[in-house]
Amino acid sequence: MTETSARAFESAPVRSRGRRRALLAIAAAVLVAGCASSEPVEPGGIADPYESTNRQIHEFNKGWDTVLLRPASRVYDLAMPGLGDLLLTNAVNFLRMPMNFINHTAQGDFEQAGADVLRTGINLVMGLGVLDPATEFGLPQEETDIGETLAVWGVAEGPYVELPLLGPATARDGFGRVAEIVLDPFGFFTGYDALVTARRGLAVGNIARIRAENTQVIDQALYESEDSYVTTRAGYVQYRRRKVAGGATEEALTDVFAE
Repeated sequence: MTETSARAFESAPVRSRGRRRALLAIAAAVLVAGCASSEPVEPGGIADPYESTNRQIHEFNKGWDTVLLRPASRVYDLAMPGLGDLLLTNAVNFLRMPMNFINHTAQGDFEQAGADVLRTGINLVMGLGVLDPATEFGLPQEETDIGETLAVWGVAEGPYVELPLLGPATARDGFGRVAEIVLDPFGFFTGYDALVTARRGLAVGNIARIRAENTQVIDQALYESEDSYVTTRAGYVQYRRRKVAGGATEEALTDVFAE
């Protein structure tokens, strides 16, 4: 954490600091639970020692999707014009740039970290954060996250877990996902009501946008497959392994804990 971020954190409301500590505790618990699993895993296998609990959380998440996310995505598709969708996407990508920079730097990818800085400057000055002239200049968005950073550092994938509301993950990715919520530099400006409202609005809109953009894949996994849990698990783990490997793996997945 930088000195500036530390000062911002110390000046944040006590309730916000308490929430961050709680989220960090959850993230640590996820990683510890993953490390505690010593079950052997065959090459290409999916470690799922917590399947019973995972299935319960999966059903909760599926119900959440059925009642709220799926209908919201349909409303988004109907109500959001193409320009609005583009501006929202660009704004969310702009807010992701600090974490992309931090992770690319931590991964030793200094060239891409420099590109992240250039993208931020160009899109701030020329695009006001909602347009993306940097891509037109040959600097496209390159997404990364803490889960990938941990993989570069040699942290094992760990067992598969389903997180309430956050969805499928592995122990490594679950820790990274919660940690990013806590460490997001924009999250330190919690004392400004207008910024808090704007960030929450963007977050809600972005969830609906992502669900709408992936409607076919998500609906097939959750509502058209024989076992939505198994389909979701296999699809997620395959996706993450491909992403960590730079899209270079085509390995078959085997659930080594299946009965």
